[in-house]
Amino acid sequence: MMSGVEVTYEGNQQCLALDTRNGKRVAADCSLTKGDEFGPESLVAAGLGSCMLISMSSFADRHGLDVSGARADVNASLGGKPDMRIAALDVTIRVPKAFSKEEQAALEKAAEACPIKHSFGAETKISTHYAFGASATAAS
Repeated sequence: MMSGVEVTYEGNQQCLALDTRNGKRVAADCSLTKGDEFGPESLVAAGLGSCMLISMSSFADRHGLDVSGARADVNASLGGKPDMRIAALDVTIRVPKAFSKEEQAALEKAAEACPIKHSFGAETKISTHYAFGASATAAS
């Protein structure tokens, strides 16, 4: 499965990305100097969080579980110079509904199977935390 994205530099450290499959657009700029739009590292974080939630929801749908309202909070940390790169991603998935321990473990396993998460090299530290039910809404 290929993803077609066309990115055009608009000038003034801003880019416009076009999803060639559906025509949706998202703007990006340099978060270190501008910060008016999503920064590239935020788009990576959004991709990871979305993938994990979609993986979890696919499992949930097949097993009659409702994870609507689930949220992924993702923080991307950049490493310092000279190797400016995403050094770490911290993911907290909050699911407002409570599940049995077995269901919760299966939902977590499904989220962990996200292919985007497995696309990072070993040098990128990814930590994942889960909160279900009351603990998910209390920690918001």
